[in-house]
Amino acid sequence: MGESRSEVARRQVLRGLGGLAVAGPVLGGAGRATALVTTPDEAGAPAPEQLHLQFGADAGHEMAVSWAAPQRVNRPVVRLGKPGHGLGTRVPAEERVYTEALTGQTVYTYHAVLPRLNADSRYDYQVEHRGAAPLAGSFRTAPTGRSKGFRFTSFGDQAIPAKVGKGLGPATPNAGYIVDAVDRLDPLFHLLNGDLCYANVSDAPVETWRSFFANNQRSASRRPWMPCAGNHENEVGNGPEGYLSYQTRFTLPSNGSREFAGNWYAFTVGPIRVISINNDDVCLQDGAFSAYRRDNVPGYKAKGYDPYIRGYSHGAQKAWLERELRAASRDHGIDWIIVCMHQVAMSSAHFNGADLGIRQEFLPLFDKYGVDLVVAGHEHHFERTFPVRGVLPGSSLLTPAPQATDAKVIDTTRGTVHMIIGGGGHSSATPSSAFDNPHDGVLIYDVGPGDPQNQRASLTTTEPAPWSAYRDLQRPYGFASFDFEPHAPGGHTEITVTHYGADLGSADYQELDRFVLRKPRG
Repeated sequence: MGESRSEVARRQVLRGLGGLAVAGPVLGGAGRATALVTTPDEAGAPAPEQLHLQFGADAGHEMAVSWAAPQRVNRPVVRLGKPGHGLGTRVPAEERVYTEALTGQTVYTYHAVLPRLNADSRYDYQVEHRGAAPLAGSFRTAPTGRSKGFRFTSFGDQAIPAKVGKGLGPATPNAGYIVDAVDRLDPLFHLLNGDLCYANVSDAPVETWRSFFANNQRSASRRPWMPCAGNHENEVGNGPEGYLSYQTRFTLPSNGSREFAGNWYAFTVGPIRVISINNDDVCLQDGAFSAYRRDNVPGYKAKGYDPYIRGYSHGAQKAWLERELRAASRDHGIDWIIVCMHQVAMSSAHFNGADLGIRQEFLPLFDKYGVDLVVAGHEHHFERTFPVRGVLPGSSLLTPAPQATDAKVIDTTRGTVHMIIGGGGHSSATPSSAFDNPHDGVLIYDVGPGDPQNQRASLTTTEPAPWSAYRDLQRPYGFASFDFEPHAPGGHTEITVTHYGADLGSADYQELDRFVLRKPRG
């Protein structure tokens, strides 16, 4: 009996992601899965490109360096050293390859994990392979414990600055301007809250990814841009759940699963535990779609293929999330728990709306283990909540209940603050989709019937939104910065949050909102 398409695709994922869970320099691994690919002439080898960084699980001591090339290269390595002391450390990189389902193009990526780094230290590095000029960058590792404060930034739904291919995917100049705006604040790291480049709605997905990394490289080669997978990372035909392109391009902290490597993960920066999750696993809405009818994408014609992936981990992600939250809540070295995700649990806009699946599966865990902050995207505007915990009395929709109404200084021991930061650069901004009354919200409570040719329609209803603390409907593009301060033992620790916004076509990102998260220091 022949193997099913799903069985073959899952085997390809395991081959392609074999090196993700390593804790040191990687040798071989995924590169052995592509024996039929020819070796390039070294004299004309392509230059490294799409350079970007990712923290390891311990951001003070581990960094991953990733890049790409248009074809297979020989002897990819990272050279590393302290400023002024040369690049004396050599770390071989692994090759990871996948074939794009829509176009048949082969994508070559290279990854090296740099272990045993010194905390709060500057490093210079360069990536290189035989026959091409190197590409250089630098980074700073995170501080450990409560030794010092630091800044990080966040947005989602970025897209690319200019259209590629036939121009089917979203693009605005703000997708480029926002990189410079973030860079001016010199954050230690950046959280990218899903829907990175919208390759799954482009007729040229490989070129879309290439444009995304080329646009971000000036920042992402000098600080980690830590992603979470959104619905637009679900590229139909690329692996059993559509995440093979995403998984091939990033090396993220291990979650213990080779099959779902990078789909969810966690890392520690100082006394902050950051947990990135994939909401498509629990969302009701059908978010995966292509620029073409689904039967035009290789793999769709296979009997029984359907990219609606709700429940794809069969509870594995939720079990992992509870273990992570439980451990973080009991860790005396952790003061803050921050969750990065894509789809939202609350929204006062009806562009997409909130999703009941998140409320059913994840919000009870956030309440149980005291999550302080959630950053998300999906809706292409800025909105934040009061601290929420539990649900409104008698609410069949599980509408989150606000526990305080001070919008400027928020005690997160009272509840979790949710932020929608979905104005990274997508051309479909959602402020115009917001309800006139900020105390109205919309919720996806189910989906209609679907088949491999069509998306399932979301079934929605309106609800009260007493949780809404602030929203910006004037400037659709923006990001948030987070200034963490540990302060003195026995007192409070704080994160000052600032939202910056800009108009379409403007590089002038102005401060529009500022508030403080506060809680007792551990």
